[in-house]
Amino acid sequence: MKKYSWVILAAILVWLWPSSTHVNAAAADLFLDGKRIEAPADARPEMVNGKVMVPLRVVGEQLGYQFKWEPQAYKISIQKNSTDMAMYVGRTSADVNGKTVSLDAPPVLRGNSTMVPLRFVGEQMGLKVDWNNKSKSVNLSQKTTTPQADQQSQSQKTSQMSTESNKSTQKPFTTTATTTKTTKVDKHTESASSPSKQQNAEQTTANALLVQNISFEGDALKISLNKDATPKVSEMTGPDRIVVDLPGASLASDFSQLFPIRKDGTQALTNSDSEDVEEIRFAPADGQNGGVRVVIALNQARDYELSTNSRGELTLHLRERSENPVVTPTHVEGRRIVVIDPGHGGKDPGAASVTGRREKEFTLAVALKVQQLLQNDPAIQVVMTRDGDTYPTLDERAQLANDQLASVFVSIHGNSMPASNNGKANGSETYYARQESLSLATTMHKHLVAATGFKDNDIKVANHLVTRKSQMPAVLLECGYLSNPSDEAAMFTEETQERIAQGIVDGLKEYLGTETVTTESLN
Repeated sequence: MKKYSWVILAAILVWLWPSSTHVNAAAADLFLDGKRIEAPADARPEMVNGKVMVPLRVVGEQLGYQFKWEPQAYKISIQKNSTDMAMYVGRTSADVNGKTVSLDAPPVLRGNSTMVPLRFVGEQMGLKVDWNNKSKSVNLSQKTTTPQADQQSQSQKTSQMSTESNKSTQKPFTTTATTTKTTKVDKHTESASSPSKQQNAEQTTANALLVQNISFEGDALKISLNKDATPKVSEMTGPDRIVVDLPGASLASDFSQLFPIRKDGTQALTNSDSEDVEEIRFAPADGQNGGVRVVIALNQARDYELSTNSRGELTLHLRERSENPVVTPTHVEGRRIVVIDPGHGGKDPGAASVTGRREKEFTLAVALKVQQLLQNDPAIQVVMTRDGDTYPTLDERAQLANDQLASVFVSIHGNSMPASNNGKANGSETYYARQESLSLATTMHKHLVAATGFKDNDIKVANHLVTRKSQMPAVLLECGYLSNPSDEAAMFTEETQERIAQGIVDGLKEYLGTETVTTESLN
């Protein structure tokens, strides 16, 4: 029995240990108020799935917290004065003074240490936190000043920064004109003003537009607002960067206080660990209407897709740029060209489902079924952007449809939400980018919802590159949520995939008016 106990224990530890493909090999250094803190060799700060994780006990003991570890429940209790917290390994929530709070990532075990998200440490232990991506170091500092003193200090820094800026010929963060998506600006500058202006505006505006959170994971920048808003996105060169402007917005004070203000008046994200991204910085913007500007400083030029929703969530996905045209197949006389695009593929697996399956597998399976249903149709010719596990870039997919002079472009996807959503998001939704695609979106969405039987999340406008750059009516179908256990279980069954494929075919035929077309009528 003792022998089997060790086997069971080993299996549990393997299950709890995160996959090495998601963890950075190089551990980081840890500093508190400028003093280096020694952490166990197997529990130094590191990046796990795009989130900076720090050893909770090592940090907490420096601040006078008491800890209790309950191995059977994988629970760690933390107590200091009137603060009581409890966390569980593998859970994306924690208990703080009887209230449940969400975590950016679940705690994980490293030897005898529990690693927790850096942001949790900042929010719940009253620390200012900073992740230095270049030096791979975590810097923590205790908040010793009052909010009023902080504002005065920030005002003084801003005044000093303004004086230095006037004396210098090189202004790293000065005002430039806002550009459109297709306009290139060969300047180094982005506008910013003092955080004190933003904070005063936040205090005096009861119904202000607030930036509540900014995060970057994988290739996606996510900005959470307290209400729906329309951002202005532009590209700049020399160096390459993507700029997101939020007119009229302010930084929520509880979010802003987590990040130190640098000499140029900007603040930098703590977890922008990407080969393509040098850093992500943000600051209040200058101008009559104010606002917030978020800048993705790139190591190399990247394209992007922007999507928004009514909950105030903005997501900007970085994408590779295409330089090479796609070789297109031959047209078949008398048949309407329909381009079917299985999302993702090859090196881009897409979202992971709750059971570890990949979006690219689902999208290809459905697309191949659509192709099979239409292969002998006398009125429709199907062109696939991919028919195997390959990755055409987004530009290549849209270019293929344009070169074919296609009548319709349909991109197939599976949706997903972060773990903090606890798998609650579900349903089907259809996106389009241009007004001429609304009719197609309406028809396709009707058949999609009927085919899946999932919740109807309606038709939405989003700036997806493939639907924006395709020169014909184009839609992107989010068939269901891979992060929802019920949706995901159905989406990977042959029966549901066949129904979705048939729904897509029915929608195409209704939109194109080919339902009653026969071979004779084409002669």
